[in-house]
Amino acid sequence: MSLRERDRLSVLRQASEGVLARPAPAARLGVTTRHLRRLLRRFEAEGDAAAVHGLRGRRSNRALSAEARELALSAASDPLYADFGPTLLAEHLDRRFGLVVSPDTLRRWMLGAGLWERRRRRAKHQSRRPRRAALGELGQWDSSVHPWLEERAAGSQTLISIHDDATSRLLMARFVPRDNGAENRRAIIAYLRRHGRPVAVYTDHAGHFGQWLSKKEERTGTIISRGLGALGVEVILAGSPQAKGRVERSFGTAQDRLVKEMRVEGVATLEGANRFLGDYWVPFWNERFAVEPADPRDAHRPLPSGADLEALFAETETRVVARDFTVRFKNRRWQIPETEAADIAPGDEVVVERRLEGDTRFRFGERYLDVEPAGRRPVDDTPRARPAKPRPAPPKPGPDHPWRKHFQASVRRAIARRDLRREREATSNGKEPPRTPEPARVRGNTTTPREDISIAP
Repeated sequence: MSLRERDRLSVLRQASEGVLARPAPAARLGVTTRHLRRLLRRFEAEGDAAAVHGLRGRRSNRALSAEARELALSAASDPLYADFGPTLLAEHLDRRFGLVVSPDTLRRWMLGAGLWERRRRRAKHQSRRPRRAALGELGQWDSSVHPWLEERAAGSQTLISIHDDATSRLLMARFVPRDNGAENRRAIIAYLRRHGRPVAVYTDHAGHFGQWLSKKEERTGTIISRGLGALGVEVILAGSPQAKGRVERSFGTAQDRLVKEMRVEGVATLEGANRFLGDYWVPFWNERFAVEPADPRDAHRPLPSGADLEALFAETETRVVARDFTVRFKNRRWQIPETEAADIAPGDEVVVERRLEGDTRFRFGERYLDVEPAGRRPVDDTPRARPAKPRPAPPKPGPDHPWRKHFQASVRRAIARRDLRREREATSNGKEPPRTPEPARVRGNTTTPREDISIAP
């Protein structure tokens, strides 16, 4: 007996001996008083067996036959189906033998016969990544789009943050209108000028950081990855948000605390929000949430002497020098003066840099060229309408065409109806009927009337 059945038997004994007065036994068993009477009658007739369910030991009415079980197990033990799982084997039993059995039932049969072993899908083991040892070894870089200014500003704003992995210090924070490549380039330039070069940065798979190709060994290059690579900074793309969980969790705290703090201060613009970040939020965060690193040294490295960050993080395009030593860019030609073209030949490539400040530079190798505008490429702004196709002249029917005959006959009938009407009116008034004019003469495509023919009454 199970524990539940033993408890039921104890209640039935107490109810039968009168220890428990009704309806207390029914309440303990969770049944109605009517069913309790049935149980007591069965207990008096069968004894302790009344506590056991009456269907125990009986075969289910929906159970498959023993022949079906033997057929399924014989097929499972066949070398042809030796490596078949229960689901695939159930499909083949239905297809080949016409035996319909559920995969779960077949799995129980195979487990009982030792023809199948349970295969539990275990989660891939992941260990917690320890913090880096020193400040500047790894910067976690991410953005959060949120209505940071609430109803005081329209739409949502983006907060770009770079947290140090070893200390959880907030090293750079900036509000920008939108999360794009240009704003992230401005953020990393500000970080590099303030702190120097970190050993590595940890980012997500946004398009301005880099995307994996079909092969995991290859990755598309971006302006940010190219600039950081030139400075010797490793760019690590996280496989999941949990991988850079510290910066992700920091946004949860900021969306609670920072939003309310700016509400209290009445911050309503991006400029005011960025001032609030520098004056209050960044010092508060570093004092409240920063921890001591395992290594007290600063792993940030100084920028190389003469490093032009604007050039490293500029958009670049290549243009070919023409025979007249001009370069075409943005529908304009730029002339390379003779003094600048000492080592340049037609066919060489010139790199065009579009910097974040908005200016454009032309570079040949490592040397910048002082080019001059050579005029804009002529553009025809007049709309080019398609020439109208000449329409063929409509066909002109001949003098004997049935259309003309039909027209003449209709005119004659109209004239006859008019004359008949006039004659009836004259007869009723006692006047002489008017003279009927001759019908119009049709010649070719023109009609020469002898008298104005009016069809109107």
